[in-house]
Amino acid sequence: MTTIGYFHRDGDGFTGRITTLQLDATVRLAPVEKVSAKAPEFRAYVGETECGAAWKPTSAAAGAVLNLRLDDPSWAEPIDARLVAGEDQLALVWFRRSDELPPRPAPD
Repeated sequence: MTTIGYFHRDGDGFTGRITTLQLDATVRLAPVEKVSAKAPEFRAYVGETECGAAWKPTSAAAGAVLNLRLDDPSWAEPIDARLVAGEDQLALVWFRRSDELPPRPAPD
């Protein structure tokens, strides 16, 4: 887990900055009308370009406000992250997709 950005509430949505070794962008999360149970509650934008979506967590993850998936054709993989409540702002915490764990050795 790594914090890759910080956000604040901005009206009905959120605005923040994501900073990694290869990315430095201001991202806006704008609310959208849900068209199905699995549809996102927010769309993510850099400027006017859509770059992802966010959902309210379905489980009681500690402090989680939103689960995000950000993507761009220039990236090898999407960014999966969680917006977590803090004292003054919300931290965007990145989670690497877990690789399949090797099998446990058989007990002796």
